[in-house]
Amino acid sequence: MTLKSMTAFGSGELQAAKTQYRCEIRTLNSRFTDISIKLPRSLIALETQLTALVKTHIQRGKVDVFLDFSPLEKTAHLPKLNETAVQHYIEMSKALAKLGADKLLSQSDILRLEGSLETQGSQHGEAFLSEHAPHLQAVVEMALGRVTLQRASEGAALQEALLKLVESMRFDREAILGKREGIQTALFETYKKRLERVLGLVKDTVPDLKSIIPDERFIAEVAVLIDRADIEEELTRLKAHEDEFLRIMNNEEEAGRKLDFLCQEMHREVNTISNKLTQLDVATHSLSLKQTIERLKQQVQNIE
Repeated sequence: MTLKSMTAFGSGELQAAKTQYRCEIRTLNSRFTDISIKLPRSLIALETQLTALVKTHIQRGKVDVFLDFSPLEKTAHLPKLNETAVQHYIEMSKALAKLGADKLLSQSDILRLEGSLETQGSQHGEAFLSEHAPHLQAVVEMALGRVTLQRASEGAALQEALLKLVESMRFDREAILGKREGIQTALFETYKKRLERVLGLVKDTVPDLKSIIPDERFIAEVAVLIDRADIEEELTRLKAHEDEFLRIMNNEEEAGRKLDFLCQEMHREVNTISNKLTQLDVATHSLSLKQTIERLKQQVQNIE
């Protein structure tokens, strides 16, 4: 399964019902779903319907939808003569003349009367919405289709980049694991020498120190110190997080939040390793792990 990027752009245009419909959709990173639809005032009643449509395609991210329409005929927005109303006013004028009115209504008089002029396709009411809603939905779906394709394309590139980063993590983790036994041996010698030095400082004041602290107790204390510095559990958990990261990345469609959480967990394990072991060869790989996880986290921020 391919990941989806949250960053994309798509547009659509459609001609229908003597009208040009246009839609542009821009999606950006966001922790939540934030959909904003910019509509002409005459179409504001369609906002809820179009928002629901967008949600069927996009589950996470900031989404800006810009919709517009315009008549194809240049004179479509100009008023037209309402012949029925004009004829009615002419008949009324003639009737007034028969009743003794001084003069008939002039053309300009008639045009000023209510209903003589009408705007074609009045931009309000249910009839207007019913006429344009199907075409607006179609042009939004067209733009959404292009956004979805771009999100999938960028998601595939992200998936490939994430895979390389996880492989880099594996290399550093396995390098540290390979040094673990040697580190334990070195730690044993280091702690042993430290304890011997401390014991050497107090042996003159405690002549029977050997009987108070037998060799087996001495070795046990050193073992405790080594156990506290052991990183086997951290390395095991780190590997488990890597495996889970790959599983989610390859099998779950909405993976962004889960992958972000795993990045935090992996960073916590590497921090513990860094705190426990400060040897230069381990510190080099620990630093590399931290840098790789940071890059992972940055990439994951763009995944739906």
